[in-house]
Amino acid sequence: SFEGRVEVYHDGKWGTICDDQWDDRDAEVVCRQLGLSGPATLASEGDYAAGQGFILLDDVACVGTELSLLDCPHSNWGQHDCSHAEDVGVRCPPESNTAMDGSLGPPIRLVDGESTKEGRVEVFLNGQWGTVCDDGWTDRDAAVVCRQLGFR
Repeated sequence: SFEGRVEVYHDGKWGTICDDQWDDRDAEVVCRQLGLSGPATLASEGDYAAGQGFILLDDVACVGTELSLLDCPHSNWGQHDCSHAEDVGVRCPPESNTAMDGSLGPPIRLVDGESTKEGRVEVFLNGQWGTVCDDGWTDRDAAVVCRQLGFR
């Protein structure tokens, strides 16, 4: 859960990101977006299995201070000059990372569970709480929510 090929969800589909121009600053933004802080590294080409399907982003150029990968300059969605052999991978070492304080985006909460550690996921946007659709959700998505809430 702390390393692997980076994929993004856009316009109803998951896709990979080309590693052109990537460095450790881009990797740190990915880790920060996942609720992890500390040193991050770019994986070597071929460290993780090549993706399949869409290549959604290319020419990502983060400064390193962004809260989200989508805050970084990048090519237009779906425009790239890459193959899946160039899918980007990132390592966020667990021994040097800690959960962030929730400043990574809109507040989230769990409601209607039997304890404070379970329940329906809700997000606070535009002054109101709303639910999150579970289409396509996996345990990895749930792990991101838990990390954002400070659970390990």
